Amino acid sequence: MNERTGIGMGGDADYAIGFEMRLPSDWNGRFYFQANGGLDGSVQKAVGRFLKSASKDSGALKKGFAVISSDTGHASPAPLFGMDPQARLDYGYNAVAELTPMAKSLIETAYGKQPDRSYFGGCSNGGRHTMVAATRYADLYDGFLVGNPGFNLPNLLFRNFMAFSNIQA
Repeated sequence: MNERTGIGMGGDADYAIGFEMRLPSDWNGRFYFQANGGLDGSVQKAVGRFLKSASKDSGALKKGFAVISSDTGHASPAPLFGMDPQARLDYGYNAVAELTPMAKSLIETAYGKQPDRSYFGGCSNGGRHTMVAATRYADLYDGFLVGNPGFNLPNLLFRNFMAFSNIQA
C-alpha cells in the first residue's frame, strides 16, 4: 500500500506500507490491529498476540478476531528509514490511518458487515503506536490495550541512526 520511492541512505529507497491481514472462518465480529514492537520494518504474523512471549493459542485470531499487522511503511534495516520525511510520518501514525479503513473494508467484503468492535494493542513501540492511535484515531476503535509504551523511541531511532551512520552529534 502507498508504494513510492523516497530518501534512503546513499540514494533513493523504495517504500510501501506492508501488512498482513488474517480473516478467520469463525469470525466473532471483532477486529484487532496488532501493533508491533521495536522499530518495525517487518510484517509480523497477524495472530493478534499482545506480547511476543504469549502462546500461539492466546492470540486474538484464535479467538475469532480479524487481525492486521504492519511494518509501518518501511523495511529493515530500520534506522535508515528515518531519513525520509514520509517514512517517518508512516511510522509515527500514518500507517494506522491508511490501514484501518482498508482493513474494515476488507472485513465488510468478507463477512458482509463492519466489525461490531475494533481494538488496537501493542507493547513497547507497539504501546507507543497504540497511544498514538488512541489520541489520533479514537473514533475508529472501541478499545486500546497498551503495554509499556516506548515514548522515547523516536529519540532512540535518531541515536541508532547516528551510531549506524557514524555521524557525530
